[in-house]
Amino acid sequence: MKQAIALAGLLMAGSCSSPSAPTTVAPPVTTPAATPAQPAADSVQQAVASYIKANRAAFVGYEPVRWGQPVTYTKANEAAIKGVLAMQLFDDALVPRNKALAEYKASLARHDAPAKTEAIKARYGKANKYNDSLLAIANSFIGSKDTTRLGTQIAHIYRTKAKSGVMVLDSATFLVYRTGKVEQM
Repeated sequence: MKQAIALAGLLMAGSCSSPSAPTTVAPPVTTPAATPAQPAADSVQQAVASYIKANRAAFVGYEPVRWGQPVTYTKANEAAIKGVLAMQLFDDALVPRNKALAEYKASLARHDAPAKTEAIKARYGKANKYNDSLLAIANSFIGSKDTTRLGTQIAHIYRTKAKSGVMVLDSATFLVYRTGKVEQM
């Protein structure tokens, strides 16, 4: 019995190193096909690479380093970005509005001529209306939950030549619209 087990062990060991032993080939690894909602990462990367090549003046000495995962870009994402930009405009417009308000209060305190005070008041009113319109625009983007897909965004890390001529590591997020148009965010 012990000899049978030893013989079986030798046969198994011999078949492992035998060149005539059948080899099994692992099935090819397949990536899931790109769904209509999410294009393949390669096509997004190629679109960004074409954009960089077309705008090579902004990407002097470009060398790719790493790509991020493609992420669906929806109307809700766009609304969030536009809302932030509108709030920045609103904040920037507060400075002239507050200056006009201070001038109006100073004019009242100095007892300026009514015509001069009214002119200052008109400038303040105009600045205030402008700010109110910017705030209304910014508020219109709040709470957007529209999941309509506009495109795909992808982060990219790359090397580029700085103005001083030194190679530096940089990164950017790119947006590839469904039409193929590419924007740097």
